[in-house]
Amino acid sequence: MNKWLIVGLIVLVILIVVGIAYDQGAFDNMSPGGFAMILAAVAAPYMAIKNMLFGNKDLREFQEKYSQLKSQEIVHRTGLDQQIKSKEQRISDLDKEIQLLDAKMEVLELKKKRVEQSVNQMSTDDTKKEVRNLFGD
Repeated sequence: MNKWLIVGLIVLVILIVVGIAYDQGAFDNMSPGGFAMILAAVAAPYMAIKNMLFGNKDLREFQEKYSQLKSQEIVHRTGLDQQIKSKEQRISDLDKEIQLLDAKMEVLELKKKRVEQSVNQMSTDDTKKEVRNLFGD
């Protein structure tokens, strides 16, 4: 069956039911709120059929915004991941520099101990000669 035929039949049935109810006096003592409820009840099937046939505009807009936000999030996360990787690399480089400096400090400490040992082993005359060599007469 054609979709438009089904829609037309449903709308016709609803209009007939509303017309019969009005003819029987169902709406005589009804408040404006009651009319609003009836209009909503009549509009609901129309909206359901319209959304089924043509799609929901609000839902489509929501899906477009969601996909746009999702793509922005991917770009943002990619940028953050790159920043994190660069900072991790910087930390790794700094750790290597610290290890190198620690090794140099150990070498200097060993040299200091050797100099102290050689100074302690020097006689008084040797010490005077070294002072004259380093600082002059």
